[in-house]
Amino acid sequence: MFIKLNVPPVVKQMFAASGPLIVTLGSGMTVGFSAVLLPQLKDDHSAIRIDSSQESWIASMAALPMAAGSVLGGISMDKMGRKTTNLLICVPFVIGWAAVSLAKSLPAVFVGRLLTGLCTGMMGPPSAVYIAEVTEPQYRGAALAMISFSISAGILAVHTMGTFLDWRLVSALCSLVPFAGYLIIWFTPESPIWLREKGLVESAERAHSRLSGKPITSVDCYKKTSPTVTAEQKPNFWKCIGRTSFLEPLVVLVTFFFVQQFSGVNAVAFYSVTLLRRISPELNEYYSTIALDVIRLAVSILACCLTRKFGRRPLAVISAAGTSISLLCLAVSVQNNAPSIIKAATASPITSPNFNIIPLLSIVAYMLFVNIGLVPLPWIMAGEMFPSYCRELGSGLSTSFGFIMFYLVIQFSPLMLANIGTSMTFTIFGAVAGTGAIFLYLCLPETKNKTINDVS
Repeated sequence: MFIKLNVPPVVKQMFAASGPLIVTLGSGMTVGFSAVLLPQLKDDHSAIRIDSSQESWIASMAALPMAAGSVLGGISMDKMGRKTTNLLICVPFVIGWAAVSLAKSLPAVFVGRLLTGLCTGMMGPPSAVYIAEVTEPQYRGAALAMISFSISAGILAVHTMGTFLDWRLVSALCSLVPFAGYLIIWFTPESPIWLREKGLVESAERAHSRLSGKPITSVDCYKKTSPTVTAEQKPNFWKCIGRTSFLEPLVVLVTFFFVQQFSGVNAVAFYSVTLLRRISPELNEYYSTIALDVIRLAVSILACCLTRKFGRRPLAVISAAGTSISLLCLAVSVQNNAPSIIKAATASPITSPNFNIIPLLSIVAYMLFVNIGLVPLPWIMAGEMFPSYCRELGSGLSTSFGFIMFYLVIQFSPLMLANIGTSMTFTIFGAVAGTGAIFLYLCLPETKNKTINDVS
């Protein structure tokens, strides 16, 4: 005799979504880990010592394979299924974190960072698609919005651990996150939509029943939200690039991703500790980093609410304009500082009779404005702006370009900071954001509450 629990569908579906969301937490940790690792490796007592060029490579090594990872993730989820792909990604994710934790030399750190970056890129397409396909329409928006929240929470978690713990222990603890995600994903069903598309009707019915408690019918919500498009109905790559309906959104999104990355958002995430050490030497940079992470996490929640209430275009323009103003204010407030952020760890603190709060307020304003629009919107709109005949191709190309820009800005930011100075670097980032605000105002279409046919 046993007790049968009457679990509401929303609980079942959110449990299914929780596995990929937990693994996405590890993606946020990958982004934020550089801010923990780099200052500790530059310490005089570190067993592994690095110079400025090696510092940029450690930071950018995780970003390097993300574009390729997003392509691999998209191919894998179509061939092997959403659940299986998410499970497979967890294995190298754990290995990558373990490799960093056990590293005795710099090449071992590179390998670990490369693996965690590859998994971060691979995780993007299958996690978002799986969450969208296992949740009903009334829950789907909230579940997908949790992706950006998970990334912000991962950055906060790794920075908090790095403030008090050695980088090896932090890396070991981070390896537990994809392991926990693996265990949860193991007990969740495969996407009913993918099973149906592969002709596994009985398996699709069982998966649907586990998630909703109802049998699949010809008019169920999954079928209505995912019409089947055969390979014969889709034009090939060369036919797509000859169509204006494909090229126009591609150009807009590629530019949007460029503005997003060269507004410096990931440079701040990767180099936050050394950056704050230069901007506000009077403050404890580790505690300040945690405070900024809390702000980022809170703003990510706010952004979820704003994207449901307001249109994409006004949010994007306000975000880019506010980001530009805050960066230019930050550039003016630090223009008298020494030019090299890379040397900030050994530079003498800049003493001042009065505490200068302008740099701190500027960077807080920057975190607010950049995270309400420039950070989440390109990823959201990559799935909204393309017609159905080229949605996978357009989304894949635009997001891969975003990851390439991610890598470039992480690779070149320390060089810019070292050679042209902190103030000039922020000025360039601010100019890009300001120009981007004008471009988005003129060219970005509104996609909120519109179908693909309405947009295209």
